[in-house]
Amino acid sequence: MERRTFLKSAGVASALGIAGFAGCLGDDDGNGNGNGNGNGNGNGNGNGNGDPDPDFPSDELTWMIPWSEGGGTDTYARQVQPGAADHIGEAIDIDNRPGAGSMVGSEWLATQDADGYTFGTINSVGAHFTWAAQNADVGLDFHIEDDFDVISSIGTFGYTLIVNRDIGEEHGIEDYSALRDAYQDGDISGFGYQGAGSDSHLTTLVLREDYGLEYDNAVPYDGGGPTAEAVQSGEVAAGFATNTSAMNAEQGGEAYTVVNLMDVDLTDTWPDIDNISNYGDSLGWITEFQQTQVAPAGTPEAERQAIAEAMEAGVNSDDAQEWAEETGNILEFSDMDTATDAWTGIVEQQESQVEAVVGGFEEFLEMADE
Repeated sequence: MERRTFLKSAGVASALGIAGFAGCLGDDDGNGNGNGNGNGNGNGNGNGNGDPDPDFPSDELTWMIPWSEGGGTDTYARQVQPGAADHIGEAIDIDNRPGAGSMVGSEWLATQDADGYTFGTINSVGAHFTWAAQNADVGLDFHIEDDFDVISSIGTFGYTLIVNRDIGEEHGIEDYSALRDAYQDGDISGFGYQGAGSDSHLTTLVLREDYGLEYDNAVPYDGGGPTAEAVQSGEVAAGFATNTSAMNAEQGGEAYTVVNLMDVDLTDTWPDIDNISNYGDSLGWITEFQQTQVAPAGTPEAERQAIAEAMEAGVNSDDAQEWAEETGNILEFSDMDTATDAWTGIVEQQESQVEAVVGGFEEFLEMADE
């Protein structure tokens, strides 16, 4: 696609701007960076060679989720948590730290002690994209790859489009073409996405420019849960949801899923779901995510391995597998080496991909700030 000027997103998106997004970084509980190097622990050398604790763990662990409760990442974690805690023998407390498209929680995690007691789930490729975009804009105090050591991954999920049920049924929206036509004809209003300056922001712009989705007003929300709630309430007619939060939204009966933006086959869950690849190039490179567990750089490999084994036990627990089978969510454990290979080098890959799509991250930031 040639570089071109996108029509701007109105409403909250334009009010926030990309500077507003970047300004959210560090606005949490005062445990922010303050150290200028993003590791904050004195041993964040990224090689995982710290001294292991033979008694690990001897206290509860904190599992940071950089999104609100109810989104896909949070939902996965809460399915795995009970079995993981049983295996490791200590409580695992889920700590939701939403903000700035997962960057608030990610930055916080990078500053924590590298002792194994604090880890998190950070989703590639989404977090890599958001980090690269914001780093190109203001320069961040941590690196999404270098300042974390990988533990494991527990599944794959990604973006779909959901529609408010009353609005969708009124206008006969059963696939992407009907959704596109409803926006073009002015029959429906408002489109929700998951964070200004995020991967879904870029995808929102691409959908408008290359896939004919002429929404009148694009509104950013902080994660899948809040976006799904906005669609369910009719605040916006349609919007992004991960396949996990889409299923949660459907359970209340106020929304339904119409489009799969991934390459992953979702027909076991939604037999009649439409695919965006029917209308143009695949968007899988920006819409499919690995749920990767990471710890602050320098966390000893022995501690990370203990957590990885707990994650494996949690994934394979009867309750978690039953949930995956009932909902169609992809819950699969990958060990430390496999997850590390998948986590490393994404920023460099995305720089080339974003260059090809819109001309680069700086160009994307200009579009996002219009």
